[in-house]
Amino acid sequence: MPDIPETTETAPGLAPTATPGTPTEVAPVALAGASRPEAGVADTARLLAEHFPALFGAGVIKPIKLRIQTDIHQRAPGVFTKKALSMFLQRYTTATAYLRALVADGATRIDLDGQPVGEIAAEHREAAGLELERRRDIVEAKKLAAREAARASRQDARPRRPPRPPAPSQPAAVSQPGSSDRPRRPHKPRPERNPARAQEQQPVYAPASRSTPEQAAEAEARRQRALLLRSFEQSPLSKANFGALKGLSEAALDALLTLARQERGAR
Repeated sequence: MPDIPETTETAPGLAPTATPGTPTEVAPVALAGASRPEAGVADTARLLAEHFPALFGAGVIKPIKLRIQTDIHQRAPGVFTKKALSMFLQRYTTATAYLRALVADGATRIDLDGQPVGEIAAEHREAAGLELERRRDIVEAKKLAAREAARASRQDARPRRPPRPPAPSQPAAVSQPGSSDRPRRPHKPRPERNPARAQEQQPVYAPASRSTPEQAAEAEARRQRALLLRSFEQSPLSKANFGALKGLSEAALDALLTLARQERGAR
C-alpha cells in the first residue's frame, strides 16, 4: 500500500489487508528514548491525538505528510518509540477510511499542524484505488456466497412430495373360444381437451443438483484470477510493482495471469 511505514519488525494485530514488504512512504528514524515497554496501537493513537489533534484527532482522517515519523520525534522527543509509531502508522494507513481519503477529489497531504504540504502522487492514488477495488470484490463475493447459502437452506427446508404409488397392473386377457386371432390395433390415447389438466400430467423434473463446496471454491478462485488479470491490464504499474502491490512474486504473478488468460479464452 502507498502509506505503509517501513519497518523490519512484524506488527502484531496487523490489519488483514496490509501487505508486508510493500514500498512505503514513511521513512524510519532513530529510536527515541531509552528502552521501555512498547505502547500498543490504541495507546499510541491516544498520545498522537493529544499532541497533534489537527492530524490525528478524533474523527480526523487525512492523507499524512511523507516521512511524518521524523516530524513526530522532533516535536515530541522521547514520547514515541520507533516500533510503536511504526505499528500505529501501518495500521492507520492501511485502513479503508484512509485509502478513501487518499483517492478523494482535491485531497492533499497534511502536516502535524493540519496544514497542506503537497499533492498526492499519482502512483499512490492508483495503488489505493486498486486496493479499494479488491476489498469491494471480496465483500461482494461474501454477500453472494451468503445469498447462495440462504437459498440452498430454504430449498432444503421445503417439504418434498411423497412419490405416487404405482398403477395397479392389469390382469392378462383370457382368450375366449371363437375369438379372432388377429392382432388388435394399438390403443391411441385421445388428446386431452382440458389444457390445465394436461399440464398437471406433465412429468415433474427434479431440480438440478447444487454445486459441491469444491466446485464453489474453484469457481471463486477463477473469479479472483479474472479480477487479477483485469486489474493488471488496466494498471499503469510495472509487473514488478504490481506483483509487490498484490503480495506476489513475479513468477507467481505470471502463473496466475497465464491461467486467467487461458480461462478467459476458453469461455
